[in-house]
Amino acid sequence: MVTQSATGSEFDRLVNAAFKEYHSVLALARSPLAHMALVTPLLVLDDVSPTAEERGHALRLVLEWAVARLAPGSVRYPIGADRPYDDPTWRDPHWWRYNILRHRYLEPLHPDEFVQGGRFTETLLALTGIPSADAFFDERNRAIREVARWLHQQTSSAQADRELQQLALEQVYQPLQSDSTALALLSIAATFDDVFPRALLLEMAAEERLVDVKETLARLTARRFLLIGDGGLNLWLSPVLRTYVYARQEQPHRRQRHLQVARYYRGQAEWLQAARHFQRAGRQKEAARLLLTEADELINELQLDELCETILEFKRGQLDAELWVAIQILLCDLLSKAGRQEEAIAACRRALAATDAAVQQARLFHRMGKLYEKHNQLHALGYYRQAAELFPAEGDELPALLKDRAWLHILRQEWTLAEADLAQALASTPADDRTTRASVFDALASLRRHQKRYAEAIESAQTALVLREAAGDLLLVAASSNNLGLIYNDMGEYDHAIAAFGEAMQTYQALGNRSLIAGALLNIGMANHLNARLPEAADSYRASLAICREIGLPLVEVRAQYNLAESLAELGKDDAARRHWQAG
Repeated sequence: MVTQSATGSEFDRLVNAAFKEYHSVLALARSPLAHMALVTPLLVLDDVSPTAEERGHALRLVLEWAVARLAPGSVRYPIGADRPYDDPTWRDPHWWRYNILRHRYLEPLHPDEFVQGGRFTETLLALTGIPSADAFFDERNRAIREVARWLHQQTSSAQADRELQQLALEQVYQPLQSDSTALALLSIAATFDDVFPRALLLEMAAEERLVDVKETLARLTARRFLLIGDGGLNLWLSPVLRTYVYARQEQPHRRQRHLQVARYYRGQAEWLQAARHFQRAGRQKEAARLLLTEADELINELQLDELCETILEFKRGQLDAELWVAIQILLCDLLSKAGRQEEAIAACRRALAATDAAVQQARLFHRMGKLYEKHNQLHALGYYRQAAELFPAEGDELPALLKDRAWLHILRQEWTLAEADLAQALASTPADDRTTRASVFDALASLRRHQKRYAEAIESAQTALVLREAAGDLLLVAASSNNLGLIYNDMGEYDHAIAAFGEAMQTYQALGNRSLIAGALLNIGMANHLNARLPEAADSYRASLAICREIGLPLVEVRAQYNLAESLAELGKDDAARRHWQAG
């Protein structure tokens, strides 16, 4: 079987055979060349599941392109046009290779044109002035090898992909220009991004007063301009053809169609699709408000990256200052979740440049502080200070800021500063704000643990746990149990630590959060390890490691590998320990 890596004489043979089969689309489709990357750019109707006919036509067009490259200058009478015998390029030796491949294979001479007593070779000798049959075949073979070399280069480099694709698009589009209804229907279809409802296409066509729509749609699907599926309910237009058709529409038509599609998707609660079409309809404010309202649902549906890219489409002049700031704050939060720190900071700065409101500036400085915590702690503290100066004393935003700054002080072992921030946070948090108070007590428990004031640490952690249980937030309840486990670990109360970590893990299991399960297993292993229960520790580390490998948690995996290696070494299993050290 010939593959993409076919070289030399093997590739020459394939190209030679393809020229001989040029007029049989079916035969061309069976050529190994038609199944290489060489033809992929030309499969403009469907590059995933093309028909044999589409592959054959694609290879035929590739051969035409390659023969055209043999011409040493501009072709006055291109392929498909009648070429008079007085065209001087017939007898120009520089054009011989082009002439031979064009008129022997692509546009072979008709028997009525043969010289008396001759066929193709003799007639082409007479037309070109090539001195002998030997010279003719030598030129032909050189031409085949030259074309094969170009096609082989194109297979590996893809340098001419855009040019080839353009040729295919022009060829596909040409018959549509004489079928106004088909072109109009395809133009409506080009409004959509992916699979779309057939009924909506028909509705839009009716509003534009197109006639014979169902018959026209049947023609388009029969010729695979549109693919139909799901029992005839849905349609699909290839992205490359969609872009080509879309670019040839007038702007007012585009906008009106996008507006209709946006309203349809909004009615179907397809918020991201609706927002994108509102943007393209020139209704940026509607798009922004929709995204701000429905962002949480989109995040829950794991559409984080798509949401970010849609928001990045907005330009400053399209939204008023208040809406621009709100959308940039949302973008900052989304990019932060995605680990795209620099882009998140850039979003904050764009928002800062558009607002003079103290509270908005404080919110942005707070976010910038969080973003800088892991990379530049002094920068983070500077932003936290600016936010603290701008937030009003009342409300829940200042306590949240103080709590975040306290965590950074704890990380920097600045105990006095951390304690002052947490005391102020507690004093300014209303008694009925369980969520914020629990977060502050959680941080206070960590502070006391690091100070080895364990009784106070346990009291604070248990207070946070009670508040979170009352609020009914299972994930935060588990976080408090985990915090208690860390305190017990530091105290040497390993059974209590394992029990607390186990309670956290049960919650993570109930929620189906495998990344947090991996962390809980690591903590359970650590408690057993410190308690010299080495087999149990190794089992927990292995379970954590398996999850890390399965879902991709590199930082937790490194820790699990290291801890497992340590426990195996202590069990005297040196070879196994060495493997995990090397893997970690």
